[in-house]
Amino acid sequence: MRTRVYGFLLLLAVLGAGGYFGNKRFHWLGAAAQAESKDKGKDGKKKGESKDATPVELTAVTRGEISSYIAATANLRALRDVAVTTQADGIVREVLAEEGDLVKDNQLLVRLDEEPLKIRLDLASQRLAQARVQLEKARLRLEKIGVQIEHSKRDHVRYQAANKQGLVSEQEADRRKLTLDEQLHDHRITNSEIQELVHRGSELEAEISQVKLDLSRTQIRAPFGGHITRRTVEVGQRVRALESLFQIGSFSPLFADVFLSETEARQVRPNQAAVVRLGVDGAIRSNARVTRLSPIVDQATGTVKVTLELQPTNSAFRPGAFVRVDIRTDTHREAVLIPKRALIEEDGENFVYTVAGETARRTKVSLGFESEGTVEIRSGLNVGQQVVVAGQGALKEGAKVKPTRG
Repeated sequence: MRTRVYGFLLLLAVLGAGGYFGNKRFHWLGAAAQAESKDKGKDGKKKGESKDATPVELTAVTRGEISSYIAATANLRALRDVAVTTQADGIVREVLAEEGDLVKDNQLLVRLDEEPLKIRLDLASQRLAQARVQLEKARLRLEKIGVQIEHSKRDHVRYQAANKQGLVSEQEADRRKLTLDEQLHDHRITNSEIQELVHRGSELEAEISQVKLDLSRTQIRAPFGGHITRRTVEVGQRVRALESLFQIGSFSPLFADVFLSETEARQVRPNQAAVVRLGVDGAIRSNARVTRLSPIVDQATGTVKVTLELQPTNSAFRPGAFVRVDIRTDTHREAVLIPKRALIEEDGENFVYTVAGETARRTKVSLGFESEGTVEIRSGLNVGQQVVVAGQGALKEGAKVKPTRG
């Protein structure tokens, strides 16, 4: 019995000691938690601990040149683009150019068979030589008849006088008159033959000139320097006059015709600078200039035709290519500039975030010219200020920022 009493008392002592020390530990943990809560602010962070900064990319406001442009689209056309035809009939013996070739002015492209024309030329030359020989003989004969006529005239006068004096008979005098008449008749006939031979010679000379011209036409040449854009002729083919053999185009200069509204056209003048960019790759560009403006407004479209000329150095510019045209209308030399991606548009107004230290400020700006991803700031910013160009979507007024490299 005594052992049981002592065991029960020992158990009570152990339980009492455990409750005492457990209560002490509870009060200590509560005090620690209260102290930690006091060290934290309303946002749950410890005192002295800053909010998380938003990473952003910054750039400086700069000063530079910017221009305003009128944008339009067009398809390029060549200065000249014509069909090369033959002016002679014949069989093709040689083709000396292919599609894509760059040829010079008057370069030989096709040669036709010349043999039939050469034979015609030889025959006509022989006939002309014979006619000239006959003409020379007729002229000599005419000269001889002329001398005989002069002699017969003197005889006729002398015999007429002798007949009046009774020295010769009237029959003898008439015989001298008949001889003179025959000589005069021969003179007229010979003179007519000469005229006919001269005319025949002229005809043969004209025929020879025509044959020589036809011979020259058997050699088809480039009418100007340019690129062969199409070939439709083959060796051995029989071609007819006016049949097309090639298409040739001059790629320099090239022209672009754009159609502007009356308001836009009033800002354009001849020799105004422009930039032409290839439609399939805007990075490929060429400088251009305005060459002429139409003096009328198209009644159907209400537009004015403006023609631009460019001297491309890149072979990607070719007739028919789709291009984008920017005609420069004005330039500001000392403009305040920022990248366009820094802008935020809300309710028709434009804003940017500027950064001083680690704090972002929302700033309203007014815009000027815009060109190739750059905009002019007319008010709201100063040169040298830092503006956010990436990450501004997560910003609010007064937000903390952490600049990063772009």
